Amino acid sequence: MKRILIGIALLTSLISGYAHAVTYTYTGDNFTRANGVYTPAMRVTGTFTTSALVPPNRTDYDISGILTSWSFFDGVQTINSSNGTFKPPRPPLVTTDAFGGITSTSFYFYRVPIATVVGAENDLIWIGRFQDFAALDALCDRVTDGYCDVWAFAADRAVSSVRGAWVTSDLPSKPIPTMSQWSLMLLALMLGMVALARIRRQV
Repeated sequence: MKRILIGIALLTSLISGYAHAVTYTYTGDNFTRANGVYTPAMRVTGTFTTSALVPPNRTDYDISGILTSWSFFDGVQTINSSNGTFKPPRPPLVTTDAFGGITSTSFYFYRVPIATVVGAENDLIWIGRFQDFAALDALCDRVTDGYCDVWAFAADRAVSSVRGAWVTSDLPSKPIPTMSQWSLMLLALMLGMVALARIRRQV
């Protein structure tokens, strides 16, 4: 009985060490092409917060389920979780290294309401796998499945030639342990054994 309780305590500490709010900070590279109100001195910066660490060794991992808030600034405008959205149906995707550090993202932020007809305007901030892009009043050029997916050039726009870097102070010094389905089943089994042992003792 005592060994079971110790095992549960260890497993619980593993879960609690993994599941906690984490903030990731992005610093983009300076824009290499800038038009209108944008200048080469500007860049995309911002943060997003999750309810748990993003797992390590993931490629194009969908963080929709753990994403709690986000905010990004391109030197002119701020698009965040209060006034913006991700491009439907494309979710926020993250690629991580062996320690859970972000190596690349596929983020497409739009100010709401998102354009649904040709000719409608949208403000955009994109943080792609290879570069960043920002635009004010970009015109929708094509609609697919109810949402704009092709944009005409905006007068106010900027792009970087390379992507920036992500940083978080919460990364451990060794690969992050993750809870698999088998681990969760083991935890449930151990809890069931404890409950059964208590019932037997009462009888």
